[in-house]
Amino acid sequence: MRMLSTSFLILILIPLLFALEPTKSQSFYDVTLIDGTGSPPKEHRTVTISGNRITDIKKSETSDQADWNGTGKFLIPGLWDMHVHLAYVGDTACPALIANGVTSVRDLGGNLNVIDWMRRRIDEKDLIGPRIYRAGPFLDGSKIGARDRLIIDTPADSIRAVAYLKEQSVDFIKVHNGPRPEPYLALLKEAKRQGIQVVGHIPVSISDPGTAIDAGHGSVEHIVSLFEGPYLQKVGAGKSKQEALAEFTDAEAKRLAQKMVKNGTWFDPTLITYWARSYQWEIRSKKDLREKYVSGSAKEFWRQFPDLPDEPAVRDLLKQAFDRMVEITRIQHQEGVRFLVGTDLAAKYTYPGFNVHDELQWLVNAGLSPMEAIQAGTRNCAESVGRLKDLGTIEENKLADFILLDKNPLMDIGNTKSIVMVVVNGQAYSREDLDRILEKVAQQAPSR
Repeated sequence: MRMLSTSFLILILIPLLFALEPTKSQSFYDVTLIDGTGSPPKEHRTVTISGNRITDIKKSETSDQADWNGTGKFLIPGLWDMHVHLAYVGDTACPALIANGVTSVRDLGGNLNVIDWMRRRIDEKDLIGPRIYRAGPFLDGSKIGARDRLIIDTPADSIRAVAYLKEQSVDFIKVHNGPRPEPYLALLKEAKRQGIQVVGHIPVSISDPGTAIDAGHGSVEHIVSLFEGPYLQKVGAGKSKQEALAEFTDAEAKRLAQKMVKNGTWFDPTLITYWARSYQWEIRSKKDLREKYVSGSAKEFWRQFPDLPDEPAVRDLLKQAFDRMVEITRIQHQEGVRFLVGTDLAAKYTYPGFNVHDELQWLVNAGLSPMEAIQAGTRNCAESVGRLKDLGTIEENKLADFILLDKNPLMDIGNTKSIVMVVVNGQAYSREDLDRILEKVAQQAPSR
């Protein structure tokens, strides 16, 4: 009989080893607790979980019997990525997200059957991965060759699309940038009537993004949504790109921010995606070690988006545009807009889980405090999907999703990368476990 190789057996056994049910009770001793509520850090705390719930948080005592010693370490809630496209990056992205402390995601467009296949495998412990909240197919205007779309070219199309997606039990509706004003506004009206939040792009046909915000657009995805429509319309009317971009003034950014605050609109700028686009030549010139965790199917998806010509004028324009995006983000924060952390996972040069930490850094660069950035990547995310009762902060009776860090993220937001342990739904993964997970992802990614 043919003998199985040791490496093959290891690949089979790893999911089984990690699929064990959480133990009845576990305690994390003497951590500094950054609970995500915005409260100051609490030193010397012992956090106890039973099954998948946090059952006790108390001042640490020397007599505590603890499963994990967190002395000198920091506990934060599990991170979220609020803008992923799992159907385009493959199932290896799921364990990579966990290895980076991302315990929940919001999938904003793709094949619903594929996404739900991943979700079932995670629930059945056949796949290590985050909680997935999903939109299913995009709602869009007519486009040639665009994938996974429900086309809404008339208000009647919008009403039918909302009914269909509600039957599919989607968690929200994702709109892309192609619909004309009439079907788009009909979509917002019908979705509100049906009690489903609309998130995504503000269509480029909308000359004033404030109209969309006032009409109930729930979460503005991508910072370009604040000015893309007016910009393209002005360029189409004959203005230069520089002139059109310059007409999105600080005053206009403030006006939209004030509307977002008034309407409770969430803002997910996905700055890391635009940084990657603006600095694509530097990225290509230096091999990013994180690329080994990107699946073959994701790289195939990237090929749909050719690199721009390497010309000084193109480089300068993109870098100026990105600097302006950071400044617009700063204005939004100063006006009190509530942020979410998203990466547009599947976009070119995005890396599953790793870019969440990069996005946190860009938000801090744009003026958020490290505490505010952590809340944007934890508490705010849970509230935006209606799950703050169970997720988003480290409090008694909530689900046990948190990350143990070796270094203080409030001193340097980059310290969210110093992961010692990840706990998702009560299941603890040590640093050694996480390294093995990443090793397996790197082995499988090229062929997935």
